[in-house]
Amino acid sequence: MRFNELAQQRRSIHHFTDEPVTDEELETVLEAARWAPSAGNAQPTRFLVISDELNREMVWESTTGIEGVTPQNFIKKAPVHIIVLADTRAYKGKQSSLFMERFLFQDTSAATMNLLLAVSDTGLGACWVGMFRDEALRESFNIPTTLKPVAIIPVGHTESKEKPRPRKPLTELVYHESLSG
Repeated sequence: MRFNELAQQRRSIHHFTDEPVTDEELETVLEAARWAPSAGNAQPTRFLVISDELNREMVWESTTGIEGVTPQNFIKKAPVHIIVLADTRAYKGKQSSLFMERFLFQDTSAATMNLLLAVSDTGLGACWVGMFRDEALRESFNIPTTLKPVAIIPVGHTESKEKPRPRKPLTELVYHESLSG
């Protein structure tokens, strides 16, 4: 499949089947995420894979109790949750705090996007969940303060036939040489 076709095929999936995700499928998507670029090749992204039913319930609970935000109930059906973490110790040297401030979320977001594209390429479904309570995840899974939760990615097989959502035309998104006139 050509890359643009894959990018256009990827969807935020909210419906999962009961079919388990195989170790091979999981390794394939994690391997793709591992190859994402990172500033200074620091590779700050870490992945906590959750497949136990009780642990997945704790992941879901981290999406509850946020004022004004509906709990992400759809993740309960996904057989695997991948918690994407940013290792704040990854950047070393004189510029480590500058690199961390500037690149930590860029680098982990690049890895997350690689993961989502690989999920789609393998025929699985996933969704990028960004609304959760950090402390709930930390307490449930003993995540140290040096690791910052960035995203929850529920992964599973799907029969969803989600249609592409509309995209703005490039003429509304792209500027050349300046933002004026």
